[in-house]
Amino acid sequence: MNTRFTSVLFVFGLAGAAHADDFASHSSFVLFGGGNAGMPGSFRGQTVPFTSTDPPGTTVYDDLKFEDAYDHRYTMGAEYDYALSRQLSAFGRYTYSLFDGTTHEVGEFSSSTVDSHPVRAEFHDTRTREFDVGARYSIMPEARFQPFVGISLGAEHLSAAKAKFLNVNDLGATDVVLGEAETVFSQRAETGLQYLPATNLGLRLSVAASHVNADTKSNDPDLALVGLENTSGEVRSHWEYPVELGAVWKF
Repeated sequence: MNTRFTSVLFVFGLAGAAHADDFASHSSFVLFGGGNAGMPGSFRGQTVPFTSTDPPGTTVYDDLKFEDAYDHRYTMGAEYDYALSRQLSAFGRYTYSLFDGTTHEVGEFSSSTVDSHPVRAEFHDTRTREFDVGARYSIMPEARFQPFVGISLGAEHLSAAKAKFLNVNDLGATDVVLGEAETVFSQRAETGLQYLPATNLGLRLSVAASHVNADTKSNDPDLALVGLENTSGEVRSHWEYPVELGAVWKF
């Protein structure tokens, strides 16, 4: 009886040791970088033509799109993962994104006394800082190439959206704040592929869709000088599509 009991304990001990070996690397640390493949969305455009007196005429603004205002969108950050099982892991990640402002045609000025010409604005650089928590499911956890899907929720801090509207009379420019700095909620869904050529080191490629609940407004009085006071500089919620490549260290 004692021999049988001892044998059972030995078998359970071997199983426990094998399980411990399987999950010896519960944690992973990832450094990643990339860019946004697209950022559809826009500042809330003007609906009523703006009439000016110097020079006399009317300005009609286009819908001010994010993709027109910003270019060269870079993303970088770090992530900590913890394996809950072979297929499921929880993670927390910090992301920093930089958006380079561009000079873009934003409307058309027309007048009976001077020639009509486009209205241009120089958008300032802006940036976001985001912290997310979420879960990731690995479809083939035993393979060297591991497809995965994931979801997360987070908070994103948006820096102020600023622009310089070039005066139609070519005499200087007007600086305005289109959206104040604010922290808003965000949601993210992702898919990708993780490659583990070694036990503790690997690469991860991910493609994501992130929705930003932006509703930042500005009460900048200079908005009236360019005819955007009726919009309050409101910034719409928008989507971002980051593509990221990361280095994975399991420990």
